[in-house]
Amino acid sequence: MNKNDTAVEREKAGKMFELNEKYKDFPERVSEYEIDGKKYIVHSRFVGEKNIDEVISRLAFERAVKETLA
Repeated sequence: MNKNDTAVEREKAGKMFELNEKYKDFPERVSEYEIDGKKYIVHSRFVGEKNIDEVISRLAFERAVKETLA
């Protein structure tokens, strides 16, 4: 951060640091994307806080609705 950062930017950076520390021991995937010539690096952490049955059921339902209405 530099001296021109706003209070909101500093707060976001602090929150990201806090989350990184909290989840540092969980599995991580790093993905790189290029959008309009700019490279973005995304770090995804798998913390197991979702009910996989609910997620799969919701995705299946949404797909069925989409395919039915298509």
